[in-house]
Amino acid sequence: MSRTEPYARTIPHPLFERMIINDVDTPDEAPWQPERQHEYGYFPGCVDFMDVEVKFSHLNKGDADHASIAAAAIKLMNAAGIDPLILDMNSFKCCGHDQLWQGQLEVFDELKAHNLRRMQESGIRTLVVTCAEGYRTFAVDYDLPGQGIQVEHITQTLRGRGLKFKSPEPVRVTFHDPCRLGRMMGEYDAPRDLIQLVDGAEMVELENSREKALCCGVSSMMYCNDATKAVRKKRLDQGTDAEIQVMLGGCPKCYMHMQCLLNEERMDPGEHNHSFEMLDLMQFLSACLVEEAA
Repeated sequence: MSRTEPYARTIPHPLFERMIINDVDTPDEAPWQPERQHEYGYFPGCVDFMDVEVKFSHLNKGDADHASIAAAAIKLMNAAGIDPLILDMNSFKCCGHDQLWQGQLEVFDELKAHNLRRMQESGIRTLVVTCAEGYRTFAVDYDLPGQGIQVEHITQTLRGRGLKFKSPEPVRVTFHDPCRLGRMMGEYDAPRDLIQLVDGAEMVELENSREKALCCGVSSMMYCNDATKAVRKKRLDQGTDAEIQVMLGGCPKCYMHMQCLLNEERMDPGEHNHSFEMLDLMQFLSACLVEEAA
């Protein structure tokens, strides 16, 4: 029996197996040597690259595009004068957030050991992530700051960089605070500061926001049932009450779960109560970016 077989049986989501258990670490693996030194590293997160593995279209005709979140983040960082080392699945593995919270400690420990070694080999000084769960995991469970590597959510990285944004047309938006970014890490202002920079965008708060924000309802990808859908529906109802046109998020899973319910509604017009759009903040900002003339 290979050492990965027990993991393959216990990981609740087999679609993650390729990203999680394949080639984690081998004793004779050569050190990773990036072609050149980078101050910043960008970890897209496994969710941002799930489109090849998980297509909502076969279930609910969905159009979630997670890879576009990573593309938007890189575009925005480049516009801010940051050239990050892309820490994709060729060198890194999933941060292990879900495995840790699901109690798969042995899997998490192997992922952590692999990623920590790669992090040190990369030579970066600051790790940037678009996933709120990855942000908390690297900062707290990996304790990267204690090892000399600063961890930033992408909204913190982009704030104060002099970027300019203009919405193609007037739009009323809100920000849905991810649990890991808000209540767990205390970051509420950075996303809102960026939204306030968008000329033509009116920012409104939902009934429950900041430390009182509602969860998207599906913690650690463990359940999607009537109870978790009810949590999401309540959150979406607040968007309707606020008469928003776009709900923005700071975690790909929030984007995924809200989008999933919206798409289910679209399949049943009688149940379609929410007319607004769900986007990740990076997607929205990238579309509004004012690129300076060369």
